[in-house]
Parts: sequence; structure tokens; C-alpha cells
Amino acid sequence: MTIKTLKRMNFVLCFLIVTFLVACTPPTVIDINEDTFYQLQQQVEDIKKSEVADAAPMEMKFITEKLQRAKQAKANGDIREEARLTQQIRADMTIARLRAEVNGLNQKLLDKRDELSAARTYLQQLEAQLP
Repeated sequence: MTIKTLKRMNFVLCFLIVTFLVACTPPTVIDINEDTFYQLQQQVEDIKKSEVADAAPMEMKFITEKLQRAKQAKANGDIREEARLTQQIRADMTIARLRAEVNGLNQKLLDKRDELSAARTYLQQLEAQLP
């Protein structure tokens, strides 16, 4: 192989690597405008006032921290970082809502288990009264 061929292969290889890295970066699908942060802030306040906040305290902590970082990104004019954090906050809010739903279903399951246990106890009492 000649030096010219090696240089071309090196260029092609570098081009392929850069293309691969660009293709692997996550797309920013959130369109950020002036109201995006304030709408997000209102959504976070609404979720903090709901039962979700009690059901998912760790997620609420992450949401609050990321909201502060998004506020800082907005102040700095870093739209890409604001969009990334907005996406993460919305995902964390979804996770928090799902955790609250799971906790509610778990509580219903525990209630049903208690009802079943009480019914079994009652059945045993009735069976003991039979001759």
C-alpha cells in the first residue's frame, strides 16, 4: 500500500467514526421556547402537591435538583442543556407517577391479603363449630 492509500483509508476511517458518534448521540426532541421552563416548573409544583410526592420522594428529589439545573441553564442561555434536563425531568415525573400507582396497587394487594386472612380465620372458626 502506498502512503496516499493509507491517508485515504485514515480519512475514511475517521469520517466513519465521526459519523457513528454523531448518529449515536440522542436527539433533542423537545422544542424549547420561552414558556417551556415555566410550564415545566408549574408541572413540578403540581406534582409536589399531589400524593405522588409522598409515594416517590427520591424521584422528587431528583426532579427538584434537575429543575434548579434547568433554571441555571436557562439563565446561561444553554438551550441544549435546558432541553436535555427538561426531557429528564418529564421522564422522572412519569416514573414518580408510576411509582405512586405501584404503591397504590401494592396497598390494595395488602388489603386483599388482610381480607383473605380474616376470611380464612372466620372459616376456621365456623369449621370448629361444626359437629
